[in-house]
Amino acid sequence: MSAKTIVITGTASGFGHLAVRLFAEADWNVVATVRKKADLDAHQDVDDVRTLLLDVDDEEADLAFGELAKAQFGRVDALINNAGYFHSGPLEAATMDQVHRQFQTNVFGLIALNKAFIPIFREQRSGVIVNVSSISAEAGFPYTSVYEASKAAVASLSEGLHAELAEFGVVVKALFPGNMDTRIFSKVDRAPDVPEDYTAAWNRFASLNVVRSDPAITAAVMFRMVTDGDTGKVRYYSGPDGEAIPRVKQMLGQDWYWQEFSARNRGEATPLWQALMPQPKGAR
Repeated sequence: MSAKTIVITGTASGFGHLAVRLFAEADWNVVATVRKKADLDAHQDVDDVRTLLLDVDDEEADLAFGELAKAQFGRVDALINNAGYFHSGPLEAATMDQVHRQFQTNVFGLIALNKAFIPIFREQRSGVIVNVSSISAEAGFPYTSVYEASKAAVASLSEGLHAELAEFGVVVKALFPGNMDTRIFSKVDRAPDVPEDYTAAWNRFASLNVVRSDPAITAAVMFRMVTDGDTGKVRYYSGPDGEAIPRVKQMLGQDWYWQEFSARNRGEATPLWQALMPQPKGAR
């Protein structure tokens, strides 16, 4: 049997870049996508990797990408939808163009790629799809409400597809990374012309999120999601904070959790919250 093949989008940096190397080291063939021509050499030092241009905002290109990816190595066994866009700022100040772009990249482009690969996986009666959501979709942080809404859509889509495709041997999973130290924070598309009323609270919230975990933690979870053979598990979490939030929510209950979480976001974390919530884990 020939080596298995995985397709990973958004691999110029961050989780995607690290995941390409993890799978290649495990003797997988990798089809890696990048959005810019300048990044086509991102994996030139790694064997059995084909790097292709793909702007996930281009739905026509997305819908044709399944067969293009399959042609690279003659088969496809897994897909990780990692490419994303991050808009930040009070909703009041967001432009509708930013809102539409947030959903175009994170939701509509991702849906188009799911549609491109599902027929391949259905026909061969096997395949794993990993859609990257975010812990913010469960938590409700301020100043990222549009981003969170897009990632909540990814989570719901993945759960629906998990049930829809199980009879064909196709497994769909959602990944909820915690606060990770990736380049996405240097590429944030901030809302323009933010009213002065938001400045103090936004700055205070930003100061609470400067410690971020090593993205290698999330890349390792991506690898596990594809290879662990667990066909019943849908939601996976990465990072100390990412893993803790759903547990703390279950432990405290929705109302109490929300009180504690809201206090934390105001910079008024209680001793209970500090005891329950671990800090992000940086690189050693």
